[in-house]
Amino acid sequence: MRVDIVGSPAELQPKIIKGKNVAVIDVLRATTVIVTALQNGAIAIIPKEHVEDARQCYTTIMNTGVLLGGERNAVKIEGFHLANSPFEYTKEVVDGKTIILTTSNGTRALTGSVEAKNVTIASFLNATAIGNWLGNEGEDVTIVCAGSAESYTLEDALCAGMIASILSERFAASLSDYAFTLMHLYKGFEGNLMSALENCHHAQLLIKKGFIADVSYCMQKDISGIIPKLSEGIIAIS
Repeated sequence: MRVDIVGSPAELQPKIIKGKNVAVIDVLRATTVIVTALQNGAIAIIPKEHVEDARQCYTTIMNTGVLLGGERNAVKIEGFHLANSPFEYTKEVVDGKTIILTTSNGTRALTGSVEAKNVTIASFLNATAIGNWLGNEGEDVTIVCAGSAESYTLEDALCAGMIASILSERFAASLSDYAFTLMHLYKGFEGNLMSALENCHHAQLLIKKGFIADVSYCMQKDISGIIPKLSEGIIAIS
């Protein structure tokens, strides 16, 4: 089993993901929101890259069991029910609901990974569960980081490094140079992930906008064991 990592959707190419098992990461905040919503009883998440596509999808299937969620530049989209804070996706709000979600970076990474054999959704919240699932499958893995504005972000790199560490140490996976580097980056901050974010542009931007609680929540490790998978345009628990 070989593990590679893609630093942002700008690096996605069919040969990197086709036929492989993929884990998509957007720690701050899309994949954390997806894991949280499904953990709290949402039936499914429908990711859409563009706001217009999300609105059209909602119009097509509009009923009381469907919610629109998402952001642009960390701000709730006008007319949407929910933004992109995991604290909005409580059991009381999402239980039994389908959520159409569009975000600045995460949903682009998801829609760009559809040629993979399997697409799983990873965050710190379920990183060990995802790592173990990928390892037990025993096939080549590509970890896709959503990044920010088509650039590498530290928080996604740390989560990717955590999953690479699990695959290397528990399943004897072979790591690409980039995966090896991010594994050791993660190990350097393993005991205090929040300290790494002092130098993380995306995290600091969210903190300045008042989302420090979101950032802290998103950096929690292994509070969920679910394996969300994207299939035919819909994310649900495997």
